[in-house]
Amino acid sequence: MKADEQGAPRVMRKSAMAGDGGMQERRRGRAPFLVGGALLACGALLLAAAAAYYGYGFFAARNLDRLAVSAGERVTETLAVAPAPPAAAERPSPAAQILYPGALLPARQWADPRGAITLGQPDLDGFIPIGGEARPLIAGAVGRADRIVIPQLGVDAAVEELNLINLASSPAYETPKFTVGHIPTTPNPGSAGNGWYFGHLENPVQGEGNVFLRLPEIAALLRDGEETHVVLTSGERDYLYLVSATDLVHADDLALYPSGDARVSLVTCYPRLRYDHRLIVTANLIAFRDASAVQIG
Repeated sequence: MKADEQGAPRVMRKSAMAGDGGMQERRRGRAPFLVGGALLACGALLLAAAAAYYGYGFFAARNLDRLAVSAGERVTETLAVAPAPPAAAERPSPAAQILYPGALLPARQWADPRGAITLGQPDLDGFIPIGGEARPLIAGAVGRADRIVIPQLGVDAAVEELNLINLASSPAYETPKFTVGHIPTTPNPGSAGNGWYFGHLENPVQGEGNVFLRLPEIAALLRDGEETHVVLTSGERDYLYLVSATDLVHADDLALYPSGDARVSLVTCYPRLRYDHRLIVTANLIAFRDASAVQIG
């Protein structure tokens, strides 16, 4: 056996090189199995995520009907249903509504319908009742909303007019970013008709806020007989609206509809993660006040 210049046997070096080559071969042989195992693990995680998503969608769809509530339901759940009054007495005349909007006022206000409404919340002090009938039409650049507050939900946000943008197929209104968006072709606060306001339930992809995250809670409040109020500020005047109903429609079926009285419709996506329906909260005008007299919040 011949030795190299350093005195090490050449056969031992060859065997060491052969051993290293064998280890590399074994590592290369294990690589496909490791890659395959990683792909299988990723596939299992994706399947689990898909199953969780569709499972959530299934259970969320089962509760969609509970979001369609009207203020009348809270009475029938706790009191015996009274006999229907004669047709002529079902609703006061427009003139009576202007002077005495009793149908829209809480019973505690009937003793003093023209005095300030007492709602037991500092944010809602100083409102003077007004009727929702025979209101003037306020639209366009005059009397636009600046701010929206829903005290019972802790909502306090700026209001902006939404602009039309050109999409691939047709024009559409932009989405509001960290604000509530008003459709500018619909009436402004205090006006006759139906003013439409949109806000995000959540927006994890584009990060545009969640100003209406708690809006779905209104259905449960109505069902429990709790009043929910919406305050819209326009310039130096606050307008108080009382929520009367919630409804849920598929996104493809949403349409902006007018109204003969003074109301607003608040809209957000539902349910979470799917966002394929639209929750509509309807509130009717019941009062106003000087915005500079009381600070909201």
